[in-house]
Amino acid sequence: MARHAPSTTIRVAARLANGFALDLVKLGGFGRDVIDGLLMVAISQANVAQITRNAALQRTYATLDQPPPDELRRPVSVSAIANSLRIPFETARRRISSLVELGVVRTAERGVIIPTAPLNSPFYRMGAEANYALVRNLYFRLRGIGLLEDLPRPTAGAFDPEHPPVRLVIRLSSDYLLRLAEPITIHMGDLVTGLVLMDVVHANTEHLDDSQGGEDEEAWTERAFVPDSLRRPVRTTTLAERLGIPQETVRRHIHRLVESGKCERSGNGCIIPARVLARPPFVQHMLDNQSHLHRLYAALGDFGILAEWERQVLALRGAA
Repeated sequence: MARHAPSTTIRVAARLANGFALDLVKLGGFGRDVIDGLLMVAISQANVAQITRNAALQRTYATLDQPPPDELRRPVSVSAIANSLRIPFETARRRISSLVELGVVRTAERGVIIPTAPLNSPFYRMGAEANYALVRNLYFRLRGIGLLEDLPRPTAGAFDPEHPPVRLVIRLSSDYLLRLAEPITIHMGDLVTGLVLMDVVHANTEHLDDSQGGEDEEAWTERAFVPDSLRRPVRTTTLAERLGIPQETVRRHIHRLVESGKCERSGNGCIIPARVLARPPFVQHMLDNQSHLHRLYAALGDFGILAEWERQVLALRGAA
């Protein structure tokens, strides 16, 4: 169980996790938009759920050179994916059909799978290594703000540093991503609006230092957050480029966010203001995120991955 952290730490962790989650979605989509990226992550995780739940199988299929064979991948129905992401069935069916035509998804008797071949391509392997680096970098940034101090510290790594457990890390971080995405979709009403809101928040605050988390007040009031004057407005065109979504689609969802009072026009762009982030659903999301992060990195610690990362950093410091 994660120990309660100061509110400033929780807000910075949520900010870091928001950007991290968006990066994971972009990496998961084989160069397509963030909606397809999240669909791909959901399909892949459903296909290998039995591996994720089995520590021995996790270790067996841990590295880039050890992809799980197709016979271990369990098909998942389009309706199950649509329900899990809370998107219309027709949207899921149409987009998954496009992914089938692209060759990265294959139909099976009881649903769809992402077969081994595209998950072993040079393009995928490059993205997988980037995913691994993101998880590792986030760990050290979270440690830097004091979020993960209560994690147990294994004394030895459990894998060969020359062959890091990239696929194992991807499976665990993908589970984290899906846990994070679910409440966003629930509170926003649909997946795309939620992703747009996440990226507005990210664009508004990605320039902030990790020490900037607002005031450490016990009550999560508007004034406890980073002031709106420090948030950098983002244009619709920029959001469209970042998310890979048509500009008109982004404009429509921004309008919906503005009309619902979750987003404000500011200069030549828009922001998600502190008064919105201080609302109970967003605060609860930040608090839940602390637990989700703890769960992710506790699992990585159980496999000896955190200990190896720590050892590598100490070795570099010693060499310096």
